[in-house]
Amino acid sequence: MKRICVGVAMLALFAAGELSAQRERCRRSGRVTICERDRDRDHDRRRDWRDGAGPVEFGIRGGYDFEEDVGTAGAQVRIPLVRGLAIVPSADVFFEDSSSDWQLNLDAVVRPPSLAGLYFGVGAGFLSSDFDEDDFEEDTDTEVGLNLLAGIEGGRVGGTSVRPFAEGRWTNIDNYEAFRLAVGINVPISGFRR
Repeated sequence: MKRICVGVAMLALFAAGELSAQRERCRRSGRVTICERDRDRDHDRRRDWRDGAGPVEFGIRGGYDFEEDVGTAGAQVRIPLVRGLAIVPSADVFFEDSSSDWQLNLDAVVRPPSLAGLYFGVGAGFLSSDFDEDDFEEDTDTEVGLNLLAGIEGGRVGGTSVRPFAEGRWTNIDNYEAFRLAVGINVPISGFRR
């Protein structure tokens, strides 16, 4: 019984000390009382909003070009600007025996938080290819066109930082149109926190 009384008394002293410490951390500013814990919570919210954009990610991908009937491989860097909006520079090469086609892309990608992992984008594509198939010479030109893309990102795989994605990309350059499907993974290269 004596131990219980001592335990209750210690808990009461601890609680009283904690309440007085909380009171001491509050200060009055005019009519408003500001407590350190409230200020810290507001500061954390502002920091979370800035950090909500996420880390910079590097990704690799492989896919298929339905216009040229060839496989593709590429890499990308996803650079978040604000929450839900990122700039994604990327490059792809095409596995053709007869030519060395490639495409560079600069896309803006929007990923609304309410749509789970779905994302949509638009950007510029710089395609190096033989656009004049009637010409008997290997004459490769680089043309600029419009990219439209849509994809879905999965969650982190297991306890790792790897995030898979699948993407469809439509590229329109003058009278040349190409559609590509790609799958790949992204990994954070800066600012990753579990």
